[in-house]
Amino acid sequence: MAKWRYLVASCVAMISVFAREPLPFAQDQDQPAVTAQPRTVNLTQEQRFVIKENVKDLALPKAPANAPETIGDVVPPGIELHSLPPEAAKKVAQARAHLFFVKEGDNAIVLVSPTDRRVADVIR
Repeated sequence: MAKWRYLVASCVAMISVFAREPLPFAQDQDQPAVTAQPRTVNLTQEQRFVIKENVKDLALPKAPANAPETIGDVVPPGIELHSLPPEAAKKVAQARAHLFFVKEGDNAIVLVSPTDRRVADVIR
């Protein structure tokens, strides 16, 4: 009989310990772990083409292949940013104020917001 009471008391004690804190569950699959930053510039395919054509032949130093290209990422101060060529700035008014760099390897053109050095868009 004493063993029975000890067993019941142990179970009640364990239940009371585990009942105080809810068990952690896996993150909901519907929500991303990190929310994506909104684009600060929305370009059409034609505008992207104009920028690409005006930048492709410029002799500019390229940023390393591991430079940030996710929208919202901060571009480190070691990466040199450039103004858009005058023709591209004239034809694509939305991107006029933005700066850019070209990545080594895939030659992606990364548009950067000049106020906070965050990636605004990527043109491939």
